[in-house]
Amino acid sequence: METKIIIATHKPYWIPDDPMYLPVQMGHAIHPDIGYTGDDTGENISDRNWNFCELTGLYWAWKNIEADYIGLVHYRRYFASRANRFAPKRQRVIRHEELDQILAT
Repeated sequence: METKIIIATHKPYWIPDDPMYLPVQMGHAIHPDIGYTGDDTGENISDRNWNFCELTGLYWAWKNIEADYIGLVHYRRYFASRANRFAPKRQRVIRHEELDQILAT
């Protein structure tokens, strides 16, 4: 089962070390490049970012990512792990192993 969660961002920030997460720069067609994958490749609506915000990234993922599940998080807001809920903030981010178990039920 392939799961991809895009991280909607407009500036450089900490990214979880898990291949499930893909940082995507929202509005890449109308904003300076920050070094992440842009939402302006393939089929996209990146130039409409002023109106649709993070939805330009979700549209891009829908049209351009091959995965069984596609998710969206904000660059400072992640899904939390139940197993690590009392860990330091960055260790609480759910990893693909735990999410795969949840999605399989």
